[in-house]
Amino acid sequence: MINLWKKEYLNFLSEYPKGVVENVNNVINTLDENYGSNRKLTDDGGYVCVIEEIKEIDYLKSNILNRLVEEFSDVVYEDETNVYSSTLYLLSSDYSVTVISKNEETEYLLK
Repeated sequence: MINLWKKEYLNFLSEYPKGVVENVNNVINTLDENYGSNRKLTDDGGYVCVIEEIKEIDYLKSNILNRLVEEFSDVVYEDETNVYSSTLYLLSSDYSVTVISKNEETEYLLK
C-alpha cells in the first residue's frame, strides 16, 4: 500500500501507467489547493492510497474505511490487462481517502 499526500511522493508510482499517475496528481492538486501543500497525512484534506495487494484492502476496511460506503468509483485507466479505478471515501467533511485499485482488488474493495 502506498499512501500519497504530497506531489514529491509521485515518484513512488514510477511503475504505474501514466493515466494512473495523472489521476493521483490531480487529486493531490485538488487537496493542495483546498488544504495547502504543507499538509501531513493526518491534516485536513486526506490522501491517496494505492493498493498493491488484495490483502491490504482488509486492513483498510477494518481500520480506515470501517463502516464507510464509497462516494463514487470511476475507471481512471484501462489497457488490455488491467482496469484501474479511483474510489473516493469521505471520512469527515474535511478528510477523504481516494483508493486506487485494479481488477479484482477493486471488486473486493466495493463488496
